[in-house]
Amino acid sequence: MAKRDRLNDETFDPYAPVDASPRFATGYAVIALLLGVVSIVGLIAPLAGPIGMGFGLVSHVKGSRYGMPAAVFAGISMIIGMSLTMYLR
Repeated sequence: MAKRDRLNDETFDPYAPVDASPRFATGYAVIALLLGVVSIVGLIAPLAGPIGMGFGLVSHVKGSRYGMPAAVFAGISMIIGMSLTMYLR
């Protein structure tokens, strides 16, 4: 079906959500988990924590079932990492 035919079709909805593949979003969840671990161990929690949370939320929006837990883990890891940084100084 050509693009012009789809636009003239009454059942075509240009604002319908695109089918997301969770297979490609799982990598973002893994990156979020790794950044969460780095925020605890690497003492760069203010930088790695929010970036990890962002990757986790992007993964969740794209359809991965591990996205939201990865974002929560990155947030908790950020809090732990910042607490350890303040305690060790």
